[in-house]
Amino acid sequence: MRTTSIRTLTTMAAALTIASAALLSVAAPAHAAAPPRLESLVDAAVADFLEDDRIPGAAVTVVAGGRTVLAKGYGVADVRTRTPVDPQRTGFFLGSLAKLFTAQAASQLVAEGKVDPKADVNDHLRAVTVPDTYPGRPVTLDQLLTHTGGFDSDLVGRNRTRAKDVEPLAESLVTRRPPRVRAPGTTAAYDNYGYALTGQLVADVSGRSFPAYVDEHILGPLGMTGSTFAQPPPASIAAGLARGYRPNGTSGWTEDEGQYGAWSPSGPGAVSTAVDMGRWMTGQLTDDTTANGLMQRVHYRQDPRMPGLGYGFEEWRRGGRTGWFKDGDIPGFHSNLLLVPARDVGVFVVFNGDGRDGRASWDGKDLIDRIVDVLVPDNPAPAAPGAVTDPSLASYPGTYRPGRVSRTGLMALEGLVASVTVREDGENGLRTTGLSLDPDQPEQRWLALGDGLFQERGGSATLAFTRGGVLVSSAVPSSTYAKLTWHQSPSLHLGLLAAGTGTLILAAIALPVIALVRRLRGRTPHPPAARVARATASATGLIAAAFTAALAAVVRDGNAMMEAVLLGPPLLSIVTMLGTALVLLALGVVAGAIAAWFRGWWNVSGRILFTLTAMAAVAMASMLLQYRLVGGPFV
Repeated sequence: MRTTSIRTLTTMAAALTIASAALLSVAAPAHAAAPPRLESLVDAAVADFLEDDRIPGAAVTVVAGGRTVLAKGYGVADVRTRTPVDPQRTGFFLGSLAKLFTAQAASQLVAEGKVDPKADVNDHLRAVTVPDTYPGRPVTLDQLLTHTGGFDSDLVGRNRTRAKDVEPLAESLVTRRPPRVRAPGTTAAYDNYGYALTGQLVADVSGRSFPAYVDEHILGPLGMTGSTFAQPPPASIAAGLARGYRPNGTSGWTEDEGQYGAWSPSGPGAVSTAVDMGRWMTGQLTDDTTANGLMQRVHYRQDPRMPGLGYGFEEWRRGGRTGWFKDGDIPGFHSNLLLVPARDVGVFVVFNGDGRDGRASWDGKDLIDRIVDVLVPDNPAPAAPGAVTDPSLASYPGTYRPGRVSRTGLMALEGLVASVTVREDGENGLRTTGLSLDPDQPEQRWLALGDGLFQERGGSATLAFTRGGVLVSSAVPSSTYAKLTWHQSPSLHLGLLAAGTGTLILAAIALPVIALVRRLRGRTPHPPAARVARATASATGLIAAAFTAALAAVVRDGNAMMEAVLLGPPLLSIVTMLGTALVLLALGVVAGAIAAWFRGWWNVSGRILFTLTAMAAVAMASMLLQYRLVGGPFV
């Protein structure tokens, strides 16, 4: 989960509008002047993003040399009132950038000697207890902060449309706790629950609520008066919140909902302004505290050759430059933040729109790269590495599933669409799809460097295959990818779903027609049990059609689906209830097929047809169970 939000500004500039998505910018006062080339680059890039990708507004902050050198707002915070984005007063929901503040709060307690990061978190928790799923292997704070705690991923229904409906953090950590599915400290898999649990640890150790602790120990000392973790936010901040949007048609907008939630230490509800984020980045770059040092230090690497994980941050590499990165995405808001400590540079970019095909998240990363190229020029590029023969090259191709994919909840469905495909590319290379963050470059080509390490052709990314068969990408150090067997293949599963659904729908049409023809010809009616079996098969086909239509309605718009998952709306409940009904009906169809052969219902061709229908029902039901598309309503 990753979040950002933009805030509505003063009525003085309300008369200004964006005609034909033209750029509108408001500069923050009292900052050092930005290098002309930098400001013109940002102005032009953001103008293109807003127009081309249909995003209402944005804000950008750049700090360098201990000062804010650029803080500007672009576009509007509210498409209805046309209120322009103000970098000083427009509030953005930060989403997963909230994890940086959670990591900072926990690091402060570690620096003060109040928390041992290597100890069982149950030694510090009071309101929540982590189950002893792996005896002798407790979860530690260090693991929570590096996404290696081993909790399953489940965000369905975790957020709320209104702050007043958010339940207490401690309560949600108990009632919404996902199971532990991996031994802690073994695999990086992006973990929102782990950060929410860290927030509770901060509250239990400090004796203050998590929002109060962050306000008193981080926001207040830095003068971040436009920032808060409180839900609902103070009136002074709430009055300036931006609204988040997704494109609707060719010119309209739909306002996104679902930015609030109990797990605020991991994302929802956290709010800040562009100027405030400049203060925070400057503090990270100039205050040589133990807590900041803990955040900006690698605590876990899935592979020693690849970027690792700090506390809150992911290690960032681009050419010969290194830094610390974090992004955040929540319905309608997308933010990216990078620190380059060696050059005392920090960049924050946020949008209050998902953008066309969800492009806002990538636009922020793209802009950061452009800014860094201006402020932190790379050394001359070394000569391209020569081809190296990797004797294990033939073992790498296959399909890989992200570690963050749920094993026990509805988010297991992500496994159908988020897999990575690896293929051989000549004698010394690989070709991948599904790893690239750039929507314009879905496929990447890689050159073997030896021992399972690969360099992107024409790029700066690296790829590694560990001895345990795990794929690691430098672009996302907080997630790993496990190789699937042939029977775990998403392509196979999609084929089974399609074949099962199609056969069941055809059966729903054909079986009643066959029965009607038989009746019109005056043939002896089949036994009541046979008619019940046939009706069950027809009903299964109708349910399959309804299930497919409901699921298509949920997934047809990726931006809307993000909101649907977090809110768990009625349509998502309908999908899982239809899935449950289909699984139960499939059992009835199978029973009917068995009875048809034993009792001699219909002729042989009729029994074969019914058996094929039963097989289709089993195929579809097995996939629904595999991807957890069953259950009751979400609340």
